Amino acid sequence: MHTCMRVTAIRVLTLLAMLVLGSGLQAQESQSETVRALQTEVKQLREEMLAQRRLFEQQVAALEAKVAQLASPTPAAAQAQAAALTEVPTRLAPAAPAGIDGAAGRLRSAAQSLNPDVSAIVDTYFHADNAHGGIGHVTEEMSGFGHAHGGGEEHHHGGGEEGINLRHVELQLSGDIDPYFKGSVIAAVDTDEAELETAEIETTALPWGLKLRGGKFYSDFGYLNAKHSHEWDFVDQPLVYQLLLGPHGLNDKGLQLSWLAPTPFYLLAGAEVFQGDNELMYAYHGEAPLHEHDGPRLGVGWLKFGPNLPGNHALQFGTFAATGKHQEEHDGDGDGNADHWLDGDSTFWGGDVVYRYNSNQAYGQGDATVQAEYFRRRKDLELMDHLLAPALVGNDRVDDQDGYYVQAVYGFLPRWRAGLRWEQVGLTNRTELPNGTGQSFGSSWRVGPMVDWSLSEFSRLRLQVNRGCYETEDGREDVTEFMLQWTISLGAHGAHKF
Repeated sequence: MHTCMRVTAIRVLTLLAMLVLGSGLQAQESQSETVRALQTEVKQLREEMLAQRRLFEQQVAALEAKVAQLASPTPAAAQAQAAALTEVPTRLAPAAPAGIDGAAGRLRSAAQSLNPDVSAIVDTYFHADNAHGGIGHVTEEMSGFGHAHGGGEEHHHGGGEEGINLRHVELQLSGDIDPYFKGSVIAAVDTDEAELETAEIETTALPWGLKLRGGKFYSDFGYLNAKHSHEWDFVDQPLVYQLLLGPHGLNDKGLQLSWLAPTPFYLLAGAEVFQGDNELMYAYHGEAPLHEHDGPRLGVGWLKFGPNLPGNHALQFGTFAATGKHQEEHDGDGDGNADHWLDGDSTFWGGDVVYRYNSNQAYGQGDATVQAEYFRRRKDLELMDHLLAPALVGNDRVDDQDGYYVQAVYGFLPRWRAGLRWEQVGLTNRTELPNGTGQSFGSSWRVGPMVDWSLSEFSRLRLQVNRGCYETEDGREDVTEFMLQWTISLGAHGAHKF
């Protein structure tokens, strides 16, 4: 009896011991798995930290090399300063390793061609104004600048629709092609249509400071023309651009040859030939009774100069001129059909100046930019046919107008900027008609303050109010506009110009 009890007790104690030991082993095994998971996470974090450190070291080395080049008073330093003035990166990138030979360069170009930069920019804004018929109708009817001569003609002048607007979605594809060329394609897509905005090929290895560009691109005359709408400091274009060149500026199919002079200061010269198909100043129809003109029909020349300034100051002056063929069709009696046609030459010339101060404070605080542009245009056109007044055929119509703008932008807080733009058009504003009479018109002005907030490198909110007084065919009209813009950027976007 006692023996059986002892055996039973021993079995119970053994079972309890096995249960306790199993629980301990299970807890130990669970703890070991937790430790291994933590160790793996620590290893991954350490590797990421080391990768970030190497990236930051490369970025610092690249910036130090640029500073050393800019500080050296040699022609090579002037070349480096020219590059700094011409191209300001929107984000830092790792510096290329020193001593890359031709084979490695070709390998890198091949890799880039397989993996180009792709980006999308969404530009939307709210617009409201108190103009009769909207601000677009007012600019179409401005004396001396108006192009609508009847209900059948197409209107081209800019001006937001009342309410919510989508200017466009800009889709960009860009990259190095090989050691000799780079390229980019930008398409502008809105709710109604898609348009090829630019398609460029640019050389990267020509000697003596030369560079050749071809395709469809923005002319580099002046300061603002070559900038896309998301690069503007204000929601809308200056009036002089809207009225003389239209909402797309001077953007056409052509060739450009530029030369960066080997001087101790920044000196860049360029010559461009375009097919000549602008919607306002260099329009082309090419059908009877108008003449046919083979392209290219437009030539542009410009010069940019930047003196060496101390510290964080940068200054650039520019001058430009352009001349080309221009044709117009008009509906004088408003029946929806063209009844007179003009053919001749259109010319414009002017200058620009830009000053920038980089405070080196975080997120643009203390940075300042002041810029101004002036240009004047002259259209000298022959009346080729007139169904309503055939006796005037062969006489000339001459339009002579000008305009300018001045604007300043200042970073008053990190990521916050405020700006003010003043502009006038029509200081010179006269027309000589084919019937031998002439007309002179008054000038128009507009002032617009703005404030914007860049939440990050990839998004921006902007508020702008315009107050203008416009000389129209129906008399002077005062208009107030309110605009609220929201812009975002997706993907890797290229560098912006100075």
